[in-house]
Amino acid sequence: MSLSDHELLELHALSDALVDGTITETQHARLEQWLASSEEARRHYVGAMALSASLMDYASEMQAEAPDARPTSPRIARPAAWIWTIGSLAAAAVLVLAFWLGGSKEREVRDELTAAAPENEETVARISGAKDARWSGAALATGEELHSGQRIELAGGFTEITFDSGAQITLEGPAVLDVNSAWDAALHRGIMKASVPPEAVGFRVANASVNVVDLGTEFTMVADESGATEVFVLKGAVEAAARDHTGEESPAIVLREKQARRFARVGGSEVSDREAKLAKFSRRVAFDRLKQSAHYAHWSFDAEGSEFTAATDSASGRLELLGNTPSANARTIGHRRSGLHFDGQRFAKVELPGMRQRSARSIAFWTKITPDAPLSDGGTIASWPLGGGNRSVAVAWNQNAAQGLLGVLRTDTWRGSIIGSTSVRDGQWHHIAVVFSPRTKSGKKDTGMQLRQYIDGRLENSFAKHHGKRAKSAEKLTASDDGALWIGRAAGRSGAGQFRGTIDELFVADAALSPQEIRHLMRENQPATPEMLAAQ
Repeated sequence: MSLSDHELLELHALSDALVDGTITETQHARLEQWLASSEEARRHYVGAMALSASLMDYASEMQAEAPDARPTSPRIARPAAWIWTIGSLAAAAVLVLAFWLGGSKEREVRDELTAAAPENEETVARISGAKDARWSGAALATGEELHSGQRIELAGGFTEITFDSGAQITLEGPAVLDVNSAWDAALHRGIMKASVPPEAVGFRVANASVNVVDLGTEFTMVADESGATEVFVLKGAVEAAARDHTGEESPAIVLREKQARRFARVGGSEVSDREAKLAKFSRRVAFDRLKQSAHYAHWSFDAEGSEFTAATDSASGRLELLGNTPSANARTIGHRRSGLHFDGQRFAKVELPGMRQRSARSIAFWTKITPDAPLSDGGTIASWPLGGGNRSVAVAWNQNAAQGLLGVLRTDTWRGSIIGSTSVRDGQWHHIAVVFSPRTKSGKKDTGMQLRQYIDGRLENSFAKHHGKRAKSAEKLTASDDGALWIGRAAGRSGAGQFRGTIDELFVADAALSPQEIRHLMRENQPATPEMLAAQ
């Protein structure tokens, strides 16, 4: 008999308590009862412990403390106690999970201990273009990443900043801007133009005299030396709330296209020569940009048969259907023409040289999961090895209510997980993009990577669940796992809990795609060229 959702939730909670080291005698007895009486419970327990240990294999190598004591009970092997570290959450909506990849143990321990230092703060934006830029503060190069809390001081010229939310700011010097998060900036002085796509609605720019929240717009703010700020709406609408000298906000007003308002600490007023200023701020700047294009592999699943060759600009990858059910039944109605249906027994594998390397990478696809999908029918959507040893990454939907909302997107690594807030278990097609990018600081490579999740082109509001030392997994990645992308099951694992749902239009890129590139993939089903991005 299959376990019900309620029974699976209880089993997850008991397993989590065991791993946490917080399990009570009553819970311990209940778990023993489960394992003694139910073969399916034993399979789920073994799978949960294997995944837990696999995710944390890397962290166990970093511990300098004495080995954990042996468990007092000989009946259930208890994993080593977790050692928790709290990940930083970007303000309002965005999370970037930093985790460490490779290198000596000494360097890893040092990075672990200095994770809260300013030079290790998570990046939330990048310099995407410049034109005659001169800097009064630290000089910033095109392509350089910006961390939360970083101040931008532009003496002259123009620079373009692209936030991870997808909002873009053009800054005209002399200007001073603070990058607060992927959804939040503060203009202290100068001229700033914001272009905000629908996926980034809610982006906010504030200063001492006004707080502006985007409603899907292009708008400009001009902050002068006196502390007054003029707001011009070029397209769409914004909410603007005046702020007094104490920082208190007045009720917000809505400014619509072609409207403008001057905000000062002593009150608001109309803007003089509004029409001339609106015309000036509507002009586009021709930025100098990096001419770097990602290489893609793309599987459309429109061809007949059980093998699908990638359409790619650099190499080809043959994706092969595997498993216990006939591959002839795999193709079904997709988001665009045909997709692949996974029934819990079927999975796919494709060899992609370099997939294991610790470098920038993005994976994007469409998926549809039925709203009544039982928790036992979840499993990993896509997985691949990353870094050395038995380390892997798995993109899935959350089946554990103790760790987040059921059905939301989650990405697991050996070091921890990020868990989103938008359910993909609703019977609708959703575009998923997961982006890995190396962390950099002032042009120098750091030892870390960052992970971002996008659903339907919007950066996910997510939280991090960091983990510590656990027992090593009995399931090792084999030579056949190395450099392979698995669809419908986790790398190095098979059996119960494989994915049930439909996937279509799978892309893998050897770069950290920008929000603009992700939106272009979602809408056009093809990679964006630099010329296309410049024209947006």
